[in-house]
Amino acid sequence: MSTCNKLLTTCFKSTSCISPPLLSNRCALLASYFVRSFSGPSSSEDDWGAEYESLTAQRNKSIIMNPAGQGQHILPGGFILKRDPKNGGHRKVILEHALGYFWAVKELASTNKKPILSNDAVIPAAEAETFPSLSDVVNLKGERATIPEFFTRNNRSKDASAKCTLVAISYKDFGAQLLPSWIDPFDRAFRQGANNDTDRYEVVRIIINEGRMMKLLSPFITSGTRKNVPESDHANTLLYFGDAEEFRDVLRMHNIYSGYVFLVDGIGRVRWAGSGEGTEDEIISMIGIAKDLTKRFQKQLPQPQNPRIGKRVQCLK
Repeated sequence: MSTCNKLLTTCFKSTSCISPPLLSNRCALLASYFVRSFSGPSSSEDDWGAEYESLTAQRNKSIIMNPAGQGQHILPGGFILKRDPKNGGHRKVILEHALGYFWAVKELASTNKKPILSNDAVIPAAEAETFPSLSDVVNLKGERATIPEFFTRNNRSKDASAKCTLVAISYKDFGAQLLPSWIDPFDRAFRQGANNDTDRYEVVRIIINEGRMMKLLSPFITSGTRKNVPESDHANTLLYFGDAEEFRDVLRMHNIYSGYVFLVDGIGRVRWAGSGEGTEDEIISMIGIAKDLTKRFQKQLPQPQNPRIGKRVQCLK
């Protein structure tokens, strides 16, 4: 028996493996590595092509990955494809093992904190995909919700152009600090002062906390977040505790240290995406696209009937 097999056997025979909180770090790391990196024999080009198509079928095809980043190479499940020098086939290697444990931090530097690039134009309706589902989210008022139904809850007309929602997602504090660069201009353009149109334009913040420890600390995290978020935003600030790996993969949010923004239309489809800190050009483009998404509905609204000016009125004597 190999040394690795002996270690795994010893680890899984111990009672510490039954109780995750007591699982030793060495055994946990070893078990995680073998479970995630084992993929059987290397695949041929044809076999791998079919497998890759199957694995990536759920991903949003309209999201643009930054060519300077590593996200374009990441496979569902947190793997990197490596060519086997022995037989020329492919094998899947665990992400951290292939790129190093600090790959995400390095990617922030190489991409200027933008793992995904902003769309230059609105994603056509024929190509737009529904925002991925995420259940058991809770807002800061303690109300439970489901995504993407939460985005369309007030759209009684079920018209795609009736509403536009800016969805801002963060996993870490660093990413959350980047989001106001998108949210604040959106608010000024559509939701403040003379431009206040909260019926058609909405901002939804989603804070995702992954890991067993974060779930155990959820009451404290929720309480702290509630204190740091203005009360007016409590209803639209959603918290999620649990595994979100599939959700992240669909929207290509592989780097959890950045912040991500999406424009969602009135029926829950992703029509634009961006990440990192918004530049002036990106902000202008985002606001223009948001206006375009609601333009048709605005034209359908009934116009006020103004009295005719200059109409002659004949008085009866």
